[in-house]
Formats: sequence, structure tokens, C-alpha cells
Amino acid sequence: MRPLGLTSLAALLVGCASPNGALDEGRYVTTYYDRNHDGLVDFELHDIPRVSDDAWALSDSKLTGRYDVRLKFGYALERERVDMPVPRNVPITPGKPPVFTTK
Repeated sequence: MRPLGLTSLAALLVGCASPNGALDEGRYVTTYYDRNHDGLVDFELHDIPRVSDDAWALSDSKLTGRYDVRLKFGYALERERVDMPVPRNVPITPGKPPVFTTK
């Protein structure tokens, strides 16, 4: 391949590889839920309205005050272990989260 062809191919691949998450990061809406009604957040949902397969969440599945699972909702549910404190002094949305909240 000629050098100009390689440059064009590299530019095309870089343009295609731009992660949607970086472009959509500012569009995420975060909602906090208290599933066991103890006054502490135990589920945090990050979602872009009207966009499917782009939501993710943090869950305190053991109700200890620390997130222990990160969930990625998409074609298949992805689970990842985490260890971070739940936020305090945030507005808690009443009701149940609009997604399946598995451990």
C-alpha cells in the first residue's frame, strides 16, 4: 500500500473507533434509588433517555452502604465487581428502578 493509502486507512479507523460513551457522557441522567427504604442509596442508574442498550448501574446488592456490583445493560447483561461507597445527600427517586436489578 502507498503511504497516502495507509494514512487514509488510519484516519478512517480512528474515526470509526470513537467510543459513543465519550460523546454521550454529558447526556447521561443519573437517578438514585433506595430499594429497602432505609434512607441510604443502594442503586444508581445511569441512562440516556430514548437510547437503548446504553444504560449502566451501580448496585449495593448486600445493602452495606457500599456498591459491590456494576451492571451494564445491553444485548447481554454484564456484571463487574466494584467496591465504592454509595453517595450521600443526593435526591432519591421514589419507587423501584425501571430496570432489572440483579445482584
